Amino acid sequence: MDQITFFSDSIKVFVCDVTLEMTEQKQKLCKVLSRARIKVVTAPKNATEDNVETLMRSCNCSVHILGKEDYYTTEGNAYSSNVGIQYRIAKKLRNKDFKVFLWNPLGKIDSFNQYINNIRRDIVDNTLYSATLSPIYFVEELRNMVSQESKIQGKTENKDIFFIFNYLDIETANSVTGMVEDVLSIKKLAVTMNTETDYSDYIKKQLPSCKVCIIYYDFATDWAISFTRQIWKDNGGQSGKTPIMLIGNSAHADENYLQIFKNVIEIAICEVSLIPLEIKVFFDKMTNNIKKEVV
Repeated sequence: MDQITFFSDSIKVFVCDVTLEMTEQKQKLCKVLSRARIKVVTAPKNATEDNVETLMRSCNCSVHILGKEDYYTTEGNAYSSNVGIQYRIAKKLRNKDFKVFLWNPLGKIDSFNQYINNIRRDIVDNTLYSATLSPIYFVEELRNMVSQESKIQGKTENKDIFFIFNYLDIETANSVTGMVEDVLSIKKLAVTMNTETDYSDYIKKQLPSCKVCIIYYDFATDWAISFTRQIWKDNGGQSGKTPIMLIGNSAHADENYLQIFKNVIEIAICEVSLIPLEIKVFFDKMTNNIKKEVV
């Protein structure tokens, strides 16, 4: 992955209580955080809600490790244990300076943790969900999200594809780019839900350095539509030099929502396994058109 560099300060993380089955995951996460020189804060035994809130306020973010039991939604056992109480406190505190991380190290979403789907649908600003299996990768994600400044800082590079996606969709986005990178060079940009982050200047500079721009989405439909509209404008509208394609994973994306872009930019909805091929076809089509214009 072609990384974008962020400037960072020291990070302090409140790692919340977990259900019994996730104790080992919490211990592993705390060790990885400490090795990454990130300060770990946990609730002392028999801490009151006021104690917990005071500790959280001293941190940059909280981490909630999701397991098979639902202590996070009002449909489950919400707020009936330390796990749920700490989640409620974190939701109250979240803002641009305090982020809430929901980590699902079990990965696959199926019947036993269906409540996670409800949580993902209710994701709001400054709340980030991750289904990465490795605590090491999760800590890297957390550090990148917490450390980035209000303006994104990145080096402009010449690439075949400028691939933009919402951080919410990072899991399937990585599987798509993993296959595309075998044949084409990619500059990747994961956009977070933090509305304070300004991506516009960086995108304007990077767009002309790429042959095509791909905006990918899975769950983040509303974001994809508004973000694509803005990028299209910043690229010069119909006279833009970098061809744009908006493509979605058919598992969750609905093509009806994309009709506003019909005959404006390339749009497609298909199975995630077929998306790399669609991107390659679009790239070949656009680059061949450019060659003909030059001739």
